[in-house]
Amino acid sequence: MTVLRVVTLAPALLVSFVLTVVVCALLPPALGLVAFMAAGGVLVALAMGRLQQPAMAVLTSSRPATEAEFGVMAPVLAELGGRGVDIATLFVRRAQRPSTPVAVAIGRRTVVVSPGLVDATYRGGVTGAEAAAALAHAVGRHRAARPRLELAVLAATTPWRLIMATFRGIGRAFAWLPFMRLAWTLRGVVGVICVVQSMVEGRAWAGLLGSVVIALTYLVPAAGRRIDLRTEAAADQFVLGLGLGPLLAGLLRRYSHPVTLERMQRLETAAEQPQRPRLHLVHG
Repeated sequence: MTVLRVVTLAPALLVSFVLTVVVCALLPPALGLVAFMAAGGVLVALAMGRLQQPAMAVLTSSRPATEAEFGVMAPVLAELGGRGVDIATLFVRRAQRPSTPVAVAIGRRTVVVSPGLVDATYRGGVTGAEAAAALAHAVGRHRAARPRLELAVLAATTPWRLIMATFRGIGRAFAWLPFMRLAWTLRGVVGVICVVQSMVEGRAWAGLLGSVVIALTYLVPAAGRRIDLRTEAAADQFVLGLGLGPLLAGLLRRYSHPVTLERMQRLETAAEQPQRPRLHLVHG
């Protein structure tokens, strides 16, 4: 997992740093210096555990749950608390999109949920136990990933994520053109040709740089998928340990979430009921 994280985070941090420096350099000198120092100060504050709630609201495009929303989710949080999963802070996304995850755990005891989950729980489309299973899976993923300096890293890689979102939008806009998918699939062959041509022309450094960039287009997505598979499997085991696996499986099936047969069988496997905390009398 450490190697996989390095493969995914190193390019994101490097590109984000370069973009930040370029943007600050394009500003007037005094303003650019102030902006660069301010960005560094925010990252240091986040690494020290400061500015957690406002940073979380900005970086996840969410807000603290209202009193009504917290009232809807209170039984869900109580259900998780009875199973040993303590969630102290609840955030709700500001917008619901097809790619918006149902629940994401951030920090030690904070979960960000989609407004659709809150609405479905209120209307009865999702039971409280099923919502608890979804939140427990988010907590399980977070525990499996064990991120360090989570908000600081999330803030530092914001330029990278903006660039990637822009490229995805451009790709979707031009996906209708003939042979676009074939050209992307054959990018490795084109890269090899460019490297050979650059070396023949005496510009080996340009060819090597291009080969590294092309290699990263294979390595970074592959490492990301590997991390997702590992954290998903660990989160499934966490949910099973809480006795919520069949409920999560039923929720995924009812909403036609893409899931493999192996994962569905894993979630539906009967697990031992977790041992609830017991009270013990202490005699003086």
